[in-house]
Amino acid sequence: MKFFVIIRLFCASLYALSSAFACSAIVCSAIVCSAPALHAQVFGAGADTVFSVRWGTGQSFGREQFPRNVLGLPDTSARADRPAVTAEAVCSLGLGGEIIIGWKNAMLLNRTGADFTVFENVFLYFGERRYAEPAKVAVSQDGVRFVEFPFDSLSLRGCAGVTPTNGDKSAFNPNVSGGDSFDLAVIGMDSVRFIKITDVSQIVLNSPQHPFYDPTISGFDLDAVVGVSLVFTPRTTSVVLEHQNTSAVQASVIVGENGIVVQSLSLLPQESVRAELYTLLGSCVARADDVISSAFIPTDALPKGAYFLVLRRNGYAETRKIMVW
Repeated sequence: MKFFVIIRLFCASLYALSSAFACSAIVCSAIVCSAPALHAQVFGAGADTVFSVRWGTGQSFGREQFPRNVLGLPDTSARADRPAVTAEAVCSLGLGGEIIIGWKNAMLLNRTGADFTVFENVFLYFGERRYAEPAKVAVSQDGVRFVEFPFDSLSLRGCAGVTPTNGDKSAFNPNVSGGDSFDLAVIGMDSVRFIKITDVSQIVLNSPQHPFYDPTISGFDLDAVVGVSLVFTPRTTSVVLEHQNTSAVQASVIVGENGIVVQSLSLLPQESVRAELYTLLGSCVARADDVISSAFIPTDALPKGAYFLVLRRNGYAETRKIMVW
């Protein structure tokens, strides 16, 4: 969250009234999805699932409302001069934080124009000066192999967290919605299901000469991710496994009909859990690294059969058998 946003906006208003007044402000997943049928109906929707998150440093605003505040559509009250500022609307990833977000039962297609938009609470102050806390964006079909969108570290072109949100406009029309939109054609992807957003605000914060420099930058604040070229991919498999707490690894495994939730029983970052899902032939088909709180591993599109879930922490490893039907 951006510190002292209200002070900044107040200063911006004074600036607009008179140029004589100035004010300085002190704010894993893996599913191999088959290509959908060409006749599938395309629709738009906000992301409905957080697959994993790794919090950064320096800021924790909105985490008590997470993940509700990053799912669905962007805050309709957000504007360039008054961004979303409530914990119900945005969540800070913190400096260096990362989130993988997307849809349980849908995937994005590459169609003409932008295919999805990432919304952050960017705002303008002192006229056209932009308060930006940028993030790089990558996408994946299987949740393991991600392809990153190119970006320029000086202009921030290609980053999310650069363009203010127009909350009074349709979130499904990138031409008017605001936010930062991305076209899969740029990276040669025909379809994706997972979107990874990684804060890179240190690029700006560490360089006082940077065009977007501001000493109060504290990390990317996610409002929403909206897909405009989605197709429905129905759930086809389920998993059977009893709830089980491990001993040495100190993690909980909870299995639902469309995936596995791995929860760490320790909140210490240095004691994070690593979860790996293997086929019987030893091929890793899913992985969640640095699980401090919890991570979701979808399984609804995996081939039917037996798998092994390996949990690792501090040199210990434990294995659980997973059956996907």
